[in-house]
Amino acid sequence: MSSLLAPSGRARALLDVYGGARALLAAAGRARPFRAAGQRGARAGSLNRGEEGSTTVEFALGLPSLIVVLAFALSAVAWALDLESAQRGAAEGARTAIVESDSTAIDVAKRTSGEVDVSIARSGDFVTACVNVARSPWPRVARCATARDRS
Repeated sequence: MSSLLAPSGRARALLDVYGGARALLAAAGRARPFRAAGQRGARAGSLNRGEEGSTTVEFALGLPSLIVVLAFALSAVAWALDLESAQRGAAEGARTAIVESDSTAIDVAKRTSGEVDVSIARSGDFVTACVNVARSPWPRVARCATARDRS
């Protein structure tokens, strides 16, 4: 074969991979590429054979992981809101205990932070209200607030 008719490196690679002049013509855009016998769904002439369905597998593995991470994030936000609510309930309970009875202060703390355990302790001029919140997947939240009676 003369050097004028010898295929270039790219053409030789296409001849080796695809096995014919039709692949060379397809690479040049002059003919449609062929499909090998039994080859379905993949692009004709694709060098990435065996990757069919990999997107489905990645989606099937990635979606449950995404759902678990999202559920964990939402649960953490709910826990942080419980923490803030407990602190607000303890502060309102302590302020109310200064001017009202302990039972009224407990009612105010429960109304502010939801149905939780509330305790009121008095020591001289100081009143401490503690709110305990327990949600199942997270640790118990205990927040206390102290108020001073200046009357």
